[in-house]
Amino acid sequence: MLRCERFCFIVSTVNALQTPMINASMVLCDRHFGGINYPVGGVGGIALSLADGLVEKGSEIRYKANVTNVVLENGKAVGVRLSNGKEFFAKTVISNATRWDTFGKLLKEKELPEEEKNFQKNYVKAPSFLSIHMGVKASVLPAGTDCHHFVLEDNWNNLEKPYGSIFLSIPTVLDPSLAPEGHHILHIFTTAGIEAWEGISRKEYEEKKEMVANEIIRRLEKKLFPGLQDSIVLKEVGSPKTHRRFLARNDGTYGPMPRGKPKGLLAMPFNTTSIDGLYCVGDSCFPGQGVIAVAFSGIMCAHRVAADIGLEQKSPALDAGLLGLLRWLRTLA
Repeated sequence: MLRCERFCFIVSTVNALQTPMINASMVLCDRHFGGINYPVGGVGGIALSLADGLVEKGSEIRYKANVTNVVLENGKAVGVRLSNGKEFFAKTVISNATRWDTFGKLLKEKELPEEEKNFQKNYVKAPSFLSIHMGVKASVLPAGTDCHHFVLEDNWNNLEKPYGSIFLSIPTVLDPSLAPEGHHILHIFTTAGIEAWEGISRKEYEEKKEMVANEIIRRLEKKLFPGLQDSIVLKEVGSPKTHRRFLARNDGTYGPMPRGKPKGLLAMPFNTTSIDGLYCVGDSCFPGQGVIAVAFSGIMCAHRVAADIGLEQKSPALDAGLLGLLRWLRTLA
């Protein structure tokens, strides 16, 4: 039972009773069907490859383009406005922001659509993370050290508490080219809420980051790697405020989690929205948070948009009936 509880928390950062079965089964299948694959050169290579593919297909990617508004015309999404005032118009607008950001910031409507009210009634923002990226001397890692670790000491009551559980990845175990010879990269992260980081001065903020990071490192040193602190040659610490600032995540959240025991995933919205021409994609949509679930959401959204703009076959009557049924079911979830 405790192993199941731990696995569900790793998958979704909530306990077993709050983890939708589809999320857990997707991860289990991915782990045990064909094994785990790691991209040589780091996971950033996936994003770069996707960007290259888009450009090859004729797309244009605008970097450092901060979208502040979804432009509406007669109730239909027709484009976006950037922070510098520039506007871009299109037949469809797809938001990868959280539902809270999309309908709370990018759309300036006074009244939330009913579907979004239901979503916010059934789901809350999952906590953010405190992240520590370190370069360490290779000698601190024993021979045969695995890539991934999950550390929770003896008290299972700390599983869901801030800083209670520690996630650790060492990508250089699988791909030594990521670090200079004789060194390893450690990515350490643990759940943390943004409220504990608000309302403090810059000096207090930096001191708190150092204090919390040192305590996490001390625990890893005691449990896994004696001498870890002295082996550090580079350390960078990011708080929930870091995730909010640089990743544009509402309160630094990594997605929604059920307010109580979930009744399936029917309460989660799909890619369409009540705003004509506006689609959503990412962890705020079915099937939820996690790399695999978000990728699945992207595939679903691509097919939905392609059908709606005539690139794929669709049945308008069937689509309307199915979407109507799903919206009704969500009101019951």
